[in-house]
Amino acid sequence: MNWKKTIYDSLTGCAALCDEAATNSSRQPDIENYYRFIFLNLDCADLCRQVAMLYVRGSENTRLLAQTCIEVCEKCAEEAATLATDDANRVFAMCQQTIRSCIGILGMDQNRAVDSLNPTNTPSSLFYGIDLRETLYN
Repeated sequence: MNWKKTIYDSLTGCAALCDEAATNSSRQPDIENYYRFIFLNLDCADLCRQVAMLYVRGSENTRLLAQTCIEVCEKCAEEAATLATDDANRVFAMCQQTIRSCIGILGMDQNRAVDSLNPTNTPSSLFYGIDLRETLYN
């Protein structure tokens, strides 16, 4: 399976931002208003990290987790929209971007049929790409 660095970057970026937002929100004096936001951010971060690992590895289970990731990112974005903080605004935007990336992952099965007809396509899983990092990342 050919993977796109932009999708991987979106997933790992969302994980990092959601972790940061959860940490920052846990320091708020009115933390009780942030409980749901904190827990959804932690869930979102964990799930995005896992999808990124499966995606790069070329796992057949990536699509299953990507569907769940969409649902969790939607909840996280909805909760972020209810808060009026800079962290919440960034989380909202990042979750929207990650949802689009996961939708791209779900659409990859359609591309597999085309890929199998094209024998010049080289698989670029993480294990194959260890010696080709420059090619994969550029």
